[in-house]
Amino acid sequence: MSFLQIKDTYISFQEWKEEGSISTQSLMSVQREDFEHTGPKQLTDVDWANDHHLRAVAASLVQGAYNLEFDRQDSQDPQGRWWHFFHFELKHKLIDDKDSSIYGVVYEIKCTYPNHLPESTPKFVIAFRGTIISTKSRDMKLNMKVFAGKLHKDKPRFKHALEAVKAVVQEAWPANIWLVGHSLGASIAMLVGKSMAQEGKNLKTFLFNPPFLRYSLSKNIKNPTLKDGILSTKNVIKAGISFVGGDHLWQELHHQFNKLSPWIPYLFVNQDDPLCSGYIDHFRNRKIKDEIRSIRSAIKAAFVKDPQLPIYLLPKAYLTISKISSSPLQAHGLKQWWYQMSIGPGFANSSTKVLIDDAIPVGEP
Repeated sequence: MSFLQIKDTYISFQEWKEEGSISTQSLMSVQREDFEHTGPKQLTDVDWANDHHLRAVAASLVQGAYNLEFDRQDSQDPQGRWWHFFHFELKHKLIDDKDSSIYGVVYEIKCTYPNHLPESTPKFVIAFRGTIISTKSRDMKLNMKVFAGKLHKDKPRFKHALEAVKAVVQEAWPANIWLVGHSLGASIAMLVGKSMAQEGKNLKTFLFNPPFLRYSLSKNIKNPTLKDGILSTKNVIKAGISFVGGDHLWQELHHQFNKLSPWIPYLFVNQDDPLCSGYIDHFRNRKIKDEIRSIRSAIKAAFVKDPQLPIYLLPKAYLTISKISSSPLQAHGLKQWWYQMSIGPGFANSSTKVLIDDAIPVGEP
């Protein structure tokens, strides 16, 4: 994400703040939730073949990770309803060495008759929370690393998360392991999922409100002469990089992209969320060759020893779009992904149901 996009997002948040709809402390941050008040209590019998049920379970387990960190900060005993309700136990807490925060959780399913569970039931779920605003949290610094495309270099958070997931893979088949994350946590889950897919281990992955970090300057320039000049300059720079040997590194990026094809994560985005809604137009209009050979990728290919695909770039995904939004905070919130299942049996006939679409396959055929 460029400085211009960060600036535009900041200005938008400031406008919402001035209107009274959002506070500085609420930017990108999820609140503590009480399962008894807002949890999906109607989901007493999970259908592991129902995508809406899976979405609610996955989002609930991420909320459990948020609540664990809130409990740590407030020196409270953890309340496990967010995972016990679905027959999961807390196996490990994932702790950031920099600030001692709990940024994730490894859950293991515990059932009286485990052999009677469908094959699609996860044995382990690794959940990554997103941003929590506090004086000692370094989450905002990590968000800047996401914006700068440097999250994969962070040892206490991303690399630690990757090591934890690899340890879980030693205990179960990849098909029985889920990765789930929200916002910043979705970025971590995305990178971990990509890393595992590069090794041929495709984990079922649920990404709630993952930040979309692509910005095109030329698309925002109205003057046709200036736009043509920018595009011509890009082409000259790309040609120069190819001339000095950048082509083999572009080929490496294409190779990385193709290796991800068997891995199809589930993306959950709100059409009114400024941080993630870009995925909607991206999958409708993208051109893979242009994405990989973008000017930013070109410069990285020429000057970086270990070029990485842009974090948002995926061969395929299952995309679910939410139309639930009364504010930017709600649009980026986690609760929308389970809350419909907390309002009682009448939900099945409620007009509210249509506000979250069914998942659709997007990307390369």
